[in-house]
Amino acid sequence: MMRRFCTLLASPKSCKKHLFVLEQSLALERRLFSSQPSSIPVEIKFPQTHAESNHFDENINSQIRVVSRQNVKPNKPTPNNLRSYKLSALDQIHNSSYVPLIFFYQNNVDGKTNMDDIISKRSKRLKQSLSETLTHFYPFAGKFVDDSHIDCNDEGVYYIETRVDSDLSSFLTKPDYGSLQRLLPMPNTKEPTRGFYLSMIQVNFFTCGGVAISMSNSHKLIDGTTYMTFANAWASAAKGDPQQKMVYPNFDSPSLFLQNTQTPIYPSFPLSLLAVWPSLLRKGKCSTKRFVFDSSAINTLKEKAATASVSATRVVAVTSLIWKCATAAARKQHGEERRPSHLPLAVNLRSKFAPPLPRNAIGNIIWTTVAKCESNHLRLDGMVENINEAITRIDTNLAERFKGEQGSARVIEELKCIGHQLSRYDVDYLSLSSICNSGVYETDFGWGRPVWACYANFAKDVPLYANALFLMDTNIGHGIEAWVTLSEEEMAIFECDPEITSYASVEPSPLPCIT
Repeated sequence: MMRRFCTLLASPKSCKKHLFVLEQSLALERRLFSSQPSSIPVEIKFPQTHAESNHFDENINSQIRVVSRQNVKPNKPTPNNLRSYKLSALDQIHNSSYVPLIFFYQNNVDGKTNMDDIISKRSKRLKQSLSETLTHFYPFAGKFVDDSHIDCNDEGVYYIETRVDSDLSSFLTKPDYGSLQRLLPMPNTKEPTRGFYLSMIQVNFFTCGGVAISMSNSHKLIDGTTYMTFANAWASAAKGDPQQKMVYPNFDSPSLFLQNTQTPIYPSFPLSLLAVWPSLLRKGKCSTKRFVFDSSAINTLKEKAATASVSATRVVAVTSLIWKCATAAARKQHGEERRPSHLPLAVNLRSKFAPPLPRNAIGNIIWTTVAKCESNHLRLDGMVENINEAITRIDTNLAERFKGEQGSARVIEELKCIGHQLSRYDVDYLSLSSICNSGVYETDFGWGRPVWACYANFAKDVPLYANALFLMDTNIGHGIEAWVTLSEEEMAIFECDPEITSYASVEPSPLPCIT
């Protein structure tokens, strides 16, 4: 099976290396997420959660204690005709790994108020509003059991509530990545469970009344836009503002992008394996760091990158600088001045259709394109031009090809073309994901905007990782927060690059955002 996979995406010369790295990457994914099922339903035993062990963190002098663990179910049963949700052709090619985000909220209640009462009321309201929201987002309360559908069985969202023996300010003075991960939900059960949760949530209450809401949503159905559509719908329901219009999900995706009913190899072969590109994975130790670009620095970057024929959005400007400096670091580390660098990036397809799909369209409505830097001369405007050129390839003609009866076959064809571009081992890769402009800081549960929202996926102490860039908005102005993962050696070069240090703050505290 794996050797056949190699013939699809790689040349025979690199097949053996692909096979080894693929086997390692699948083993890693199973260990990290327990989330690469075949088309045959499987049973999984989940590891113990960090919070379950009442872990004492010496860095922040806090203890995280689980006070409840349950499944929050829709407040109304899902109708029988909706109990099986078909995955679209675009959903099928995504794996089911979880994407974790954490939203931090400061206490907005007078200190004289009994904090236990406040926490109790907020806890009750969060669960009630989530139950209401799941009635509309009913697949989120089901289980992903195979590569073709979600069982909308109303089992519910896996939901944990904790108490953190610390105030929010102390926790955020200098966020520790290990501490952040302990705020994330992870199922813990001695009994096997059938299928995979689409969404897992952990609500962490601090002693000061501050709250950290963490969500881990499966990429099998949930892209960045879908993620924030769900989060903001829940927040709107929790806030209970009658003036706030409820956001209802649009589930037209499976009828537009008809699923592939014939897998290209074996019946038990998940189509998501076609999107696993082993050449992107690296062995060794890596480092993840956060770089914050304020709006002033971004405007300067955009001006620097602009030419008569080139202009850049703020996302493209920041990406171009990071890609340029990461490429320079890799070339210095490898001792190769002409080593190529490729940037696979996800593009939201919703606006590419004619007419455009609504923002609340649910599913993985994204596609990957690849920007390439083959030149030995690294210029900011050149990197911008490479990215813009790659993005323009994702146009209406391409998007419309994915619709209809032939759409699933065309998805596989296009995916194989991308695989060929990403199967070279003499190239450095930096994968880009962005949720800028997605409404991260609009998630107001009734306590105001988040004081900080962060990405919480850190590839530390794992045998394989990918060079990666994840972009989010900042709480203030129109800045961008960039989470960069590189090898330890390349990161040491990258973070000292004068261009990076002149435009970005490295690991700043989110506390200045708190008033």
